[in-house]
Amino acid sequence: MKVAGFRGVLLAGLLLIGLAGCKRYSEQDFVGQWQSSRAVTPIHLAANGEWEIRKDDGTVLQYGIWRYEDKKLIWSFKQGDRVIDDPTAVLSVDVGKFSIRERDGTTTVFRRLP
Repeated sequence: MKVAGFRGVLLAGLLLIGLAGCKRYSEQDFVGQWQSSRAVTPIHLAANGEWEIRKDDGTVLQYGIWRYEDKKLIWSFKQGDRVIDDPTAVLSVDVGKFSIRERDGTTTVFRRLP
């Protein structure tokens, strides 16, 4: 194989590896019911952008709006008369699991529930 041909094959291989590592995530990757490493009660992320934490008896403990934007999950909730946005960096997304960095620097892991 010529050197130029080898370089082309090598460059193409590196490009494919790089593209595989740059998977783009969408809001659909986060829709579902999740168990957070920070809470006992599961959180449900709905496709319409709503989130809620509810007990087994259906009682809603917390709720708000969520969105995925610029590699961040942004949680919005009402506090008093204000709406608070809480942006959290998405660190990883795998099948059935994702993790985020909270504003205080800690990591929260979410595991998909059946």
